[in-house]
Amino acid sequence: MDETRLSALTLRFTECVRDCFRDMLGIEIAMQERAVEIRDFAPACSTVVLIHFTGPMQGDYALSLDETTAARLIGAWSDGMGASELRALRGDFGGMLKEFLNTAVGMAIPALEDIVGRLTYHPPMIVYGELDTPAIPSGNLVLESDAGPIWCSLVLDAAGTDAERMLLLAVADLRKARREVETCARVLTDMLQQSRAGSLPPVVLEEAERVLDEMRVSIDAGDSFT
Repeated sequence: MDETRLSALTLRFTECVRDCFRDMLGIEIAMQERAVEIRDFAPACSTVVLIHFTGPMQGDYALSLDETTAARLIGAWSDGMGASELRALRGDFGGMLKEFLNTAVGMAIPALEDIVGRLTYHPPMIVYGELDTPAIPSGNLVLESDAGPIWCSLVLDAAGTDAERMLLLAVADLRKARREVETCARVLTDMLQQSRAGSLPPVVLEEAERVLDEMRVSIDAGDSFT
């Protein structure tokens, strides 16, 4: 997908996230005048909320923020709070983030479906800590809330659809089969050249030569075997 469309879809998703915070928590977050950043997906913060979608195209809608930001969003943060205290709050702010993302994706995904076709999206999941991701293009835009930055990302894996994987597998199988046929043809040619002066019956030689001719025609290899 071209960068212009990816940027527009990322902006739409970010607007939906902003609207969810306003409608569900009463938190107003002004959209910053920033361009969408197009890059390989790499979460900017330690807490990542993901919803994966599949269909004609697959990918993820993602939110990335610090746990301290998440705790502030639900009014549970206090200065000096330690890692164990934050971990104890994960059930509270984690459930809130999943609900927000699920609602935002429901609002944003029709714009993507208008381009690529019907998609299925899966239940949200949260990753706490580092996320090692493959090199997949994504659009990224940050919401600067009073609680802290919230990164909104749309990850589009255009090379990862089931149809494309099946096509690539079929091409690989065909190339492998061609190499095997070419190898058999070369071996058979060599044996025939060595046997024409030997004691093989003419009918065997004729049959082998007929098979070789059929193989040359079927894979359009001309005289490349000899």
